[in-house]
Amino acid sequence: MSKKTANLLCILVGIIWGGGFIATAAALETFSPFQMLIVRFGGAAILAWIPMLLHKDPMTKKTVKTGIISGIFLYVAFAFQTFGVDQTEPGMNAFLTSVNVVIVPYLAWAVWKQKPDSIIVLASLVCVIGIGCLSLSTGSIGFRPGDLLSLACSFFFAAQIVSLGKSEDLSIWNINAVQLTTAAVLSLPFGLFSPWPAHISMTCIVSLVYTVFLSTFLCYLLQTTAQKYTSCAAASILMGTESLWANVFSFLILHQVPSVLMIAGGLLIFLAILLVEGRSWIEQHLPILAPRSSRTVKEKA
Repeated sequence: MSKKTANLLCILVGIIWGGGFIATAAALETFSPFQMLIVRFGGAAILAWIPMLLHKDPMTKKTVKTGIISGIFLYVAFAFQTFGVDQTEPGMNAFLTSVNVVIVPYLAWAVWKQKPDSIIVLASLVCVIGIGCLSLSTGSIGFRPGDLLSLACSFFFAAQIVSLGKSEDLSIWNINAVQLTTAAVLSLPFGLFSPWPAHISMTCIVSLVYTVFLSTFLCYLLQTTAQKYTSCAAASILMGTESLWANVFSFLILHQVPSVLMIAGGLLIFLAILLVEGRSWIEQHLPILAPRSSRTVKEKA
């Protein structure tokens, strides 16, 4: 798989997650947030074990370790997000959660020695400013104690992305099954013993199918696949476009009228995509933004 194809998979993940905002909101009218985590990760884990058993790839210690670490970060991120969303403004929660786009390049540098270049740094900043515009347009932003929970959430989402940064030689099927199973098991204590709904509407069932199969099982399989061929930083930026797609789907499905701020935010996120996808053109025509190694090669040539 080429790096460009891997980046396109990350954009597809962002698109699916964007639609997932609407699906999750519909399901939360029936289930509590932590019950949703059990259904989401439990259902996705069951789905993930089917292709894993069919492919019969060897389960190595490194695979198990990577999957468990990724699954722990994944669950903790969602748990912090669940706690935080009740204690802060929706716009601030969405914005602080998206800060992982800026955290990932530097966390990958610290953990894997993957130093971010100027283009990635610029793209991450442009992307998070764009997400900030979208967040401002959908909810007021004001700092509250719960915002620290949302910020912690963004760190663990970043850690989950970085944890897959050295999985090139591992089975995507095994990693996905282990990480989703880990998150499902960790979801049990908070949600299992609260009262469960006696009736589930068809709208809720459709929303759960979307959330479990597409937003969780498929998306984390695509993410795990893509990160074998692209950098952690690029993956975080392209998957971070979910805020843009959430607003697009809100316009198409819920007929939400876009504001000037929403349009500006969408254009900035689109610019971030162009920066990541157009790296070769940028390095050729704007050498000041090219990585030092690339400039050195050109200078010697």
